[in-house]
Amino acid sequence: MQVRYASSPNWFTRLRRSDIPTALLFLAPSLVILGVFNFYPIAEVFRLSLFKWDNLSKIKTFIGFDNFITLFQSDRFWNSLKVTGEYTLVVTVLSIFLGLVLAVLLNNQLLLGKSFWRSMFFLPVVTPTVAAAMVWILLFNPGFGLVNVVLRALGLEGLNWLADTTWALPTVMTLGIWRRLGFTTMLYLAAMQSLSKEYYESAEIDGANAFQRFLHITVPLLRSTTIMLVILGVVDSFLVFDQVMVLTRGGPGDATEVIGMFMYSTSFSSFKLGYGAAISVVMFIVVAAFTLMQWRFVGFGSAEEAE
Repeated sequence: MQVRYASSPNWFTRLRRSDIPTALLFLAPSLVILGVFNFYPIAEVFRLSLFKWDNLSKIKTFIGFDNFITLFQSDRFWNSLKVTGEYTLVVTVLSIFLGLVLAVLLNNQLLLGKSFWRSMFFLPVVTPTVAAAMVWILLFNPGFGLVNVVLRALGLEGLNWLADTTWALPTVMTLGIWRRLGFTTMLYLAAMQSLSKEYYESAEIDGANAFQRFLHITVPLLRSTTIMLVILGVVDSFLVFDQVMVLTRGGPGDATEVIGMFMYSTSFSSFKLGYGAAISVVMFIVVAAFTLMQWRFVGFGSAEEAE
């Protein structure tokens, strides 16, 4: 089936020249706020990345791209990028997969207490990150933490989760998955409830079972939602900082030093604000490049035509 949407002329081409001052007048407050709190800080970070500044003196020394050259030669930078990549991959993939599974279960008409379960799954999204991280510290405490208590009850040896170089990052990942799962579930659930039942009724008449209907109808129709969740997941993962700061401060060693933690410690512990700004610029470029790549090679479908 092919559905065509009527295309409308660009609003700007239909805007009369006499209306432009009025439009700018109404947009002015929003443009001022965006300029002061969004565009100016971004431009200032790009400018500061070209300087050497210790954040204490007023003297800034222009050094061009030396901060970037030093950054790309730093093993610590590449390690932080690797840790961030691992965190991004695991948290994004598992939160999307588990969110889709939970959305299917919550979409079941026979499920009792749907409102209760939806509220329970969405609760982590509105829980402050610092509060959730403190709970995680208690849960994974090597002495009295619930996780180790359960393991010992099963005859297994408990671990010092947040101080172990092998298990520290997976422990941080579990918090990231838990906090993102509710948002992913609710988004998938809303998308599922907007799908036409005609597709499922036709497939059922043709003899398709529940799993086949899910695999060949639900998953393809949720493609746009999945792409959006991937983009949001990558952006959120590259900006992760607060939970790492509370749980491990980037340790043990550099096992959980994500790029945001690397930027913070460089800027405010080592007092290299220009160097830290260069790290911020790299983060900005990576996230922007990934987003553009998703739109270019995967896309959200045509606004003019859908099949």
